[in-house]
Parts: sequence; C-alpha cells; structure tokens
Amino acid sequence: MDTAAKDRTLNIIMASSIQEETESLIGILDELNPDHKVFCPKSLKEFNQVTLEYNIDLIITDFEYQNGSLVDWLTLWPYPYILLTSPNYWSKLESVMSDETSSFIVRREDLLHIKFVPNMIKKVLNVQQSRAAQNNYIKASEKQYMNLVQALPDIIYVLDNDGNFTFINNAVRNLGWEPVELIGKHFTVLLYEDDVHKVSRDHILPPLRGMVTGNDRAPKLFDERRTGNRMTRGLQLKLKRKPTIGGSISVSLISYGEISSIGYSGFQTEEIDGLGTAGIIREVNSRNGKSDNHIEAESIFNSDGALSHDEVMHLLNNKLQILSSLVSLKQSICSNPLACASLGEVQLQVYTLSLVYQNMVTVEGKVRVNMASYLDDIIKHLVSSYAGNPWIQNIDIRCDAINLDEDSAITVSLFVNELITEFLKIQEALDSTIEPLSITFLMNNDIAQLKLKSSEKMMSIYQGTRDNEGSNIILETLVEIMNGRVFHDKDSVTLFFNID
Repeated sequence: MDTAAKDRTLNIIMASSIQEETESLIGILDELNPDHKVFCPKSLKEFNQVTLEYNIDLIITDFEYQNGSLVDWLTLWPYPYILLTSPNYWSKLESVMSDETSSFIVRREDLLHIKFVPNMIKKVLNVQQSRAAQNNYIKASEKQYMNLVQALPDIIYVLDNDGNFTFINNAVRNLGWEPVELIGKHFTVLLYEDDVHKVSRDHILPPLRGMVTGNDRAPKLFDERRTGNRMTRGLQLKLKRKPTIGGSISVSLISYGEISSIGYSGFQTEEIDGLGTAGIIREVNSRNGKSDNHIEAESIFNSDGALSHDEVMHLLNNKLQILSSLVSLKQSICSNPLACASLGEVQLQVYTLSLVYQNMVTVEGKVRVNMASYLDDIIKHLVSSYAGNPWIQNIDIRCDAINLDEDSAITVSLFVNELITEFLKIQEALDSTIEPLSITFLMNNDIAQLKLKSSEKMMSIYQGTRDNEGSNIILETLVEIMNGRVFHDKDSVTLFFNID
C-alpha cells in the first residue's frame, strides 16, 4: 500500500457469487484490520457506482459473478484484484492473470481458503506499491535525462529505421527550426542535395555489400546503425538553415546505432524493430575546423583573424541556447506556478534575443535586422510555445520593409513579446469568444509606428489592469530605451519612435 492508502480507510470490493464467502471475509477482516471498508455490489451497475464514488484499492471476485463479465472488464483496467476460483477454470486463469498485481486463490468447500485472503491482499498491494515507486523513479530519471539533453548546446537527434526524426533537442533552433517542425521528417531536410548520397546509408551501403572495409575505411553516415569501433565519428558537413532564413553552418557529427561489427543487435527484439540512430551534431568554425569553444577570444578583435558576422552569430546563439536551457531546467524543478510562469516568459525573451541574429542583413554596407522576417519568426515561436491556445494562432501581422540596427530591433521585439504575453493572459481569463489581435509595423519619414490592435473589450481590460496594478515597468523601460512614445486608444496600443 502507498502512503496515502495507509492514511485512509482501505476500500475493497467483494464481488463473489457465493454469499457465504463474502460474509466470512468481512468477519475475518473486521478482526484483523478495523481500517477497511468492504463493498458488495449486486450488479455491474452498482459496481460502477462504487468505483466512481470511492478510491478502490482492491477487487475480489470470481468467474461466476455476473457471468464472468467483471473478470473480463478487470483485464482492461489497472485495478489490483484477487480471483477466487476452482480447478475447473485452470485454462482461463492464464489469460486473465495480467501482471503481479493480480493473483488467485483456489476455493475449498469448507471456506477455509478465505483465511488466506488477508495475506494475499497484503502481497498484491505491496507489489503494486513497489511497481508504482519504480515507475516514479523511471519517470524522474527520464525527466532528468531529458533536461540534461535540452541543456546541451549541441544538437542531439534520434532517427527511426527509415531515417525520420523521432527526437531532436532545442539546440536545432540555431538552424531556425523548432524541434516539433522536424519530428517525422527525413534527416535529408537538413542536407544539401549534393551531400545526401555521401552520408546516407541507402546510397553508400549497397555497393559495399560483401566487401571488407575494416574500422579505418568504414564509411561515415548521418543515419549510422553501427556501434563500437565502427560507429561514425567526426563526419564533417554543412547543414542548411531553415529555408525562410537561408545560409548554412559547418558541423562535426557523431552517430551510432545498435548493430555490432558482426551484425548482431543486442537491442532488437520481436517488439522493437531496432532503435534506429542516435547522433550528436557540434557546430565548428568553418575556417579551421576548431570548435567555437576553442576560438581564441583575441581573434574576434584582430583585423587579420577577425571572425565573420556569421561566426559571431553562431557563438552568440550557442551561448543564448545554454542560457535558455538553464532557464528551462529551473522551470522544470520549480513548484511555484507563478514563478514557473515567469520563468517561461524569461525563456521566451531569451529566445527572442537569439532570433535577431538569424534575421540580419547587410544594407548599404551596414548590418541591419529585417523586421518583417524577425517579427514573423517571433510570432511563429509564440504560436509553437502556446500551441494549445487558439487565440495566439490567429494573430495577423503586416510589416513594411523596415531594417533596424540590432539594439533597436531587440528592443522592439521585446516590446511586442511582452505586450502579446499580457494580452494572452487576458484572453485566457476571458474564457469566451476569441478576441482578435493584429500587428502593424509601418514607417513614415523615418518615424516608425508599431500598432497592436484588438477589440475594445480586450483593450478595456488591459487598460484596467494597468490602472489597478500601476504602469507596466517593463514596457515603460523598453519605450524609454527607444526614446519613443506610447499611445493607448480604445482598441489599440501604438508605439512611435525615430528609426535613426
């Protein structure tokens, strides 16, 4: 029994077709354990009513009760149970003994078998408690492992037997993708067409059948299935960024599967057709093959060995990814709902910062941020983060061809992010019709106008929140950084600032 069960009455259902058994068990339990309650339903309808009203710990029944329909039902539901049976049902017992939390006792005409039921109850409930504790440990271990995988700056991926992604961690955002966008897609979506035949086992392995390559000459594969000395290490290639962003990054890849050099897989079973491929992708400096972590700091400032814009972008993205992962780890162990929600907002803001480096363009010899694509990426990320909320999926955005410097772009993006988050809280509280939201970013004579427009109802509640709780210090600070002005209308919030 678990701790909760020990602290309350033990609820047992006795659904026997023999009335004398029921009476005998109730008498024995009354003597041994006063903290129990036995329910004796006369029909399946009464049985269902009891399970709805009480937290049932154990069910005792037989094959004759309600023509065996209850036994058939028990095999489909996770209730611990004990069957009272006669030798006539030996063949049927095997099909209904689902696991260790089910057991049986052979009946005797003198009803002496009922004396063994209390001991059997203890055994079955102890097994259930042990299994529940083990499951909780496994869940905690899996969560700890997943948090660690998400905190790494390297891209971690898993492929199925067909080469489709079944898992990829948050570090893939450095390529402009959200992890959920790649699940189910073939790994070649990240490769240039000319490279596919160089790193895919479908292209490389058929011509090598029957040949002895040895460990040194074994081909390197993105969808590697081998392990041990024949696994893929140090595969150098370029990965494509998401088409809406463009460009590529140079990486070094490690991949492995479960097949040893003699072709035997210790993991394959009748239930699991292999575990596919697991891989680690590490971004490297395209100039000398060194990891970003080994680039000397002074090379950023030396004119002869200065890093390119893309290289600086990759460095910053990696660091922001680590920061985002650390916030995620904090969020996973946070028990305070308000603090957890605040950490979620911080994580969104960190990712908003990282997006700016994926939307940089060169305009008249100066590095600028394309605001149309930048704001579009921010909205897409918010839609992904709040995938279950229909309101945020209906945001309409329109943006002029505006290119801002890095500081201004980040400030504008944080302003938009903060305001949308405030509106999201209002919309969730409304719990009624979806209030629309549109974003318009226009430029007129070097004056930028950023307007977030919604219904009068939404804006009225937002204005009331500001009046009751004081002005939003975050929004005010962002506006001050922009040297801008904010105007509140009955259906909109508008930010004006000078682009120069």
